[in-house]
Amino acid sequence: MVNIQFLDGGMIFELNKKYKDYGDYAVKNDKEFICSIYEGYVNSGCKYITTSNYCFIPSKIDDWELCTKEAINITNLFRTKNIKILGCIPPYFGSYRSDKKITSDFSIFYEKLINIMKNQVDYYLIETSCSFDYTNEIINIIKKIDNKTPIYVSLYPNEDSKLNSNNYLNKPIDGLFLNCCSFTEVVTFYDNYIKDKLKDKTFGFYCNNINEKKYKVQGKIDELEEYFVCKNINKSDLQLFLSKNNFNTIFIGGCCGYGIKEMRDLISSLET
Repeated sequence: MVNIQFLDGGMIFELNKKYKDYGDYAVKNDKEFICSIYEGYVNSGCKYITTSNYCFIPSKIDDWELCTKEAINITNLFRTKNIKILGCIPPYFGSYRSDKKITSDFSIFYEKLINIMKNQVDYYLIETSCSFDYTNEIINIIKKIDNKTPIYVSLYPNEDSKLNSNNYLNKPIDGLFLNCCSFTEVVTFYDNYIKDKLKDKTFGFYCNNINEKKYKVQGKIDELEEYFVCKNINKSDLQLFLSKNNFNTIFIGGCCGYGIKEMRDLISSLET
C-alpha cells in the first residue's frame, strides 16, 4: 500500500478571494484570515503546509523580509509533530522565467531568505523550478547556511527540466515534485525522465485548476504555451500509476486554482 502524504493547496488562490495583492496585506493586517486558510487545509487532511511568501521578492514588495518573517510566524502556529512546515523558496525572477543571468543580488536574496527560515521550517521547498542553474545555486546556498534541513524541489517540466533531470536527482535533495502540468504530463515526465532514477528521493506532484496562457521558459518570452488543467484527476488512473511504480510514499498537493475545496474533494475521493 502506497503511503500518500497530502501537501496543502494554493495559498495565493485562497488569499486573492479576499485581497487582490501578493498576500502581503493579509500577512500584516489579517492574520486570522490566513490562519483560517491553513485550518481549512489541515482539517481537510493536509499534513504539510507551506509558508505564504511565494510573492515576497524584492521586485514585488519592498518589505519582503518583514512579510516573510510574519508569514513564517503564522505558519508556525500550526507546526506540530503531525503537521510539518515547508519553507517556500520562491523564484527570484518571477514564475516561469529562465532567461536571466544569476547576479549577486540573486544570491544575496536567497542568503537572507535562508537565514530567516533557518530553524523555523521542517523542509525547504524550492518552488516552480524552471532552471537547473538557478536551482543549483539555491541548493548550494542552502547547504552553506543550513546543512540539516531537508530540501524538496517543485519542478516545472520544461525542456530545461528534461535535459537536467539527472542533474536534479544527483543534487542533495530529499524529494522532487512536479507542478503546473496535467496528470498526463506528470505520468509522461516520470516515465521518460525520472523513473528508476529516484533512488532514495521522494516523488510527488501538484494539481492545478486553471487553463490560461503562461510564458514558455526557454528564453523566448514572446512565446506562450498552454497551462494544462489537472482538476479532474481520475482516481483509477492515479491508482494505476501508483500500482505500476514502486512508491513507498508519494506527495500530492495543489497549486494554482487548487484551494481548500479542491484539496478536500481530492483527498475524500482518494480515501474512499
